[in-house]
Amino acid sequence: MSSLGTSAKLSKATQIIIAFAIANIALYSWFSGFIAEDAYIVYRYSENLANGNGLVFNPGEYVSALTSPLHSLVVSGLYYLTGESACTNRCFALGLHFFATLYAFRSLLKHQGMMLFGIMIWLSPYAIFWTAGGLETMYLSSFLVLAFAASNHCNQSVSARHQIIFSVCLGLAFLTRFDSCLVTIPLWFQVASRQWNQTDSRKLIGVLRLLLPGLVIALAWLISAYGYYHDIFPTSVYHKPARWDHQRTNVLYMIQFGLLTGLIPLLCWTVINHYRHEHSNLKRAGQRIMMQHWGLVVGGLLFASYATGTATAHMMFSYRMLLPYLPLLTLALLQMIFDIHPKGLSGGRYGNAGTKLIISLALLVQAFQFYYIDQHSVNPGRYGEYTNLSRQNYMKFMEILAEQATAIDKHWQQQGLQRLPQVHVYAAGILPYHLEQSKVVDWGLISYRKNVKVNAAQKGLLYSSDYIITLTPRHFTQKHQLQQDPHDLELIHEKKLAHFDHADDKLETFSVFFNPYPIEYALPNYVDGPELMPIPDRPAKPDGME
Repeated sequence: MSSLGTSAKLSKATQIIIAFAIANIALYSWFSGFIAEDAYIVYRYSENLANGNGLVFNPGEYVSALTSPLHSLVVSGLYYLTGESACTNRCFALGLHFFATLYAFRSLLKHQGMMLFGIMIWLSPYAIFWTAGGLETMYLSSFLVLAFAASNHCNQSVSARHQIIFSVCLGLAFLTRFDSCLVTIPLWFQVASRQWNQTDSRKLIGVLRLLLPGLVIALAWLISAYGYYHDIFPTSVYHKPARWDHQRTNVLYMIQFGLLTGLIPLLCWTVINHYRHEHSNLKRAGQRIMMQHWGLVVGGLLFASYATGTATAHMMFSYRMLLPYLPLLTLALLQMIFDIHPKGLSGGRYGNAGTKLIISLALLVQAFQFYYIDQHSVNPGRYGEYTNLSRQNYMKFMEILAEQATAIDKHWQQQGLQRLPQVHVYAAGILPYHLEQSKVVDWGLISYRKNVKVNAAQKGLLYSSDYIITLTPRHFTQKHQLQQDPHDLELIHEKKLAHFDHADDKLETFSVFFNPYPIEYALPNYVDGPELMPIPDRPAKPDGME
């Protein structure tokens, strides 16, 4: 009877997993029309590598704007195998994250609390949004949750296999986003100290297994990057540094994340449900979970401190920076709940009725957030970037940029020139991606150089470009963006769209200008290269022109 009961239980759990997998795929299919603009930066780097041009944005320019080196290498491999980047990258991320979180859940909680975990993670509108978005977010989440699961195995016993898995996942997480080390280093110390205390023999070998694989992975990239790019950091570190004058906003943004993902409501419910309940051990369970996961607690505090300067930076909307840590926090919280009361979620003063209420409310909130993201804001809540920009309007913005690329390509062909055009952009994603045969310069992400002043009004890059893209009034007047009279240039494409990220009826103008008389100007090929020529004060006029 016991084996039949277990079989039936596993069968029911399998059915639930399949149902969540289908829902996960269906929701991704709905949101798949959205791809983040910056994802195309990665795709251009990756496809250049696969095509033999090196891991560069512009062939011959060894400058890294890659926030996630590992992501670019993965996409390059997928492109080499399939000939396509956007779809294969996102489908791979979808499958990787689902199976990584499933493995971690079953390792830590077996089948306890699967419905709630599935709703919070597999039906998370933010996880689906960033899976569709195509950036590194879900890769990082996958490596972190696999490392967390491996750390649990290491805490229970000495296992060479799990030590190596843990170390490799930490190394991969670091290459996915460097700032993940704020969480993973304290987690490593927790696991290493536990392994050291669990055995009297071969302690050093165990610690080396925990350290070396991940360290080799990290150092291999850092050494290669320094030799290849002359810098271990991406240009975003310099171009978009942390801003410590926005700490209050960032703290409120993190609280907002905790509320909308369900972490804070679930924690509050747990306290209310078990506080001073005769069969509940709330205080003891809280202390035990803190001791069991002290590495995660310390890492979380370090990361939260760092996030007070970075959580609301550009392109961190929809909780992109915080989202990778959601599965870890959810697993730790569920572990604590099942330690508080023998009946787990069904325990406490409200019993099964309380559990059903929580699951019903969680489903309703997730459904509403999917609708709200699609129709009203990709960043629900008061704080953060793009609080009034819907997923639908973001896709319209991307369509306009793609149209501009088509207009430039068609216009350049009509010029009959045998060189590559230079295009000055404010967004280095989809438009440059569609202009594969072009040199692209920008405000400072792709074109950042340590010894050359590059910004929105860098006249050398503007005057030497064949095409200049403007966005008015978001980036001020056209004259400011062009650093010359718009009438001196040829307008080849223009489109209007509702004001980006503002709840009003104003329109923004997307324009493409052709410069018939570009000057000669060049940046150094390396980020630390010397200035090759002085930045001009004004464009040189052709002979005979006033």
